[in-house]
Amino acid sequence: MGSARQATEERRRHPRVPAAWPVRVQVDEETLVGRTVDVSPYGLLVVTAPTATLKVGHSYWVELVADKGNTLVALAEVRHVSGKGAGLKMTVRLPV
Repeated sequence: MGSARQATEERRRHPRVPAAWPVRVQVDEETLVGRTVDVSPYGLLVVTAPTATLKVGHSYWVELVADKGNTLVALAEVRHVSGKGAGLKMTVRLPV
């Protein structure tokens, strides 16, 4: 019997790696500031305060600063929201 985490890992197309990149998520007139927990080529787990503002299935503009200082601005869809953060699916490939 597998755990929920194992099931999630099996659904992912790409493995995730730990990363603490600064991130901003534009939600209507509000900008949420946070950081990534982990990233993959097209996904990331983000911790912001509050994550409750993010709605599953909605897309928001995300600005992040990757390891080498590269700034990326792209649209991302919220796939899940939990106490650990929000899982986002990016529309462009991340530099991982």
